[in-house]
Amino acid sequence: MIEFKKEEGRPFFEEAQELFKQHYEEIAERTDVIKFDPNVERYGQLYDLGVIEVHTARDDGKLVGYSVWIVFPHLHYKSSVTASSDILYIHPDYRKGLMGFGFLRWTIEEIKKRRPQRILLHVKPSIDYGPILERLGAKYFEKTYSIVLE
Repeated sequence: MIEFKKEEGRPFFEEAQELFKQHYEEIAERTDVIKFDPNVERYGQLYDLGVIEVHTARDDGKLVGYSVWIVFPHLHYKSSVTASSDILYIHPDYRKGLMGFGFLRWTIEEIKKRRPQRILLHVKPSIDYGPILERLGAKYFEKTYSIVLE
């Protein structure tokens, strides 16, 4: 049975390493230069400060997806709290049907409880789920370009 829930940060970041690696292999840019090396300790510190929020999707207890948020007063607008999606991943075996849509809807509704003024979600061109986000009320906002130096 699929279950969505908010979880404690430090245990999640330790448990999620295998799924993080799959996520990296699927979407990471220039893996020849930028190696898989998540800063689990820093994630834990930010979680302890209340900046990170972790949402998971589990199938009979097995981790099959996650949504990690960074919630902070924006540096450009200090009186405006922003919830920014740091990492969002659903294992490919669980992307069919409505599970992905349901998880996205749930994680967005859950992060709204932190009362952000704005919610930002980042979409890779190779896995463009923008139309799903638009169905959930999001609007296209910005493009980001990358220059990787060797």
